[in-house]
Amino acid sequence: MIELTVPDMTCGGCARGVTTAIKSVDPRAEVVIDLASHKVQVTTTAGSSAVKAAVAGAGFSPA
Repeated sequence: MIELTVPDMTCGGCARGVTTAIKSVDPRAEVVIDLASHKVQVTTTAGSSAVKAAVAGAGFSPA
C-alpha cells in the first residue's frame, strides 16, 4: 500500500481528480481518500513513483 499526503486536495472535485489520475496508472487500484487529513491510501501494483507522478501530473503536490 502507498500512502500520500496531498495538501492541495481540498474538495470532492480534487479527490475525484486524484482518483482519476491514480487509476490512469492502474485501473484496478483501490483508492481511499480522507479529505480532512489530506491523506490518500492506494492499493496498487504500480510503483509509488508512478503514482506520485500521476498525481503531480493532475496538478497536485503529493508528499
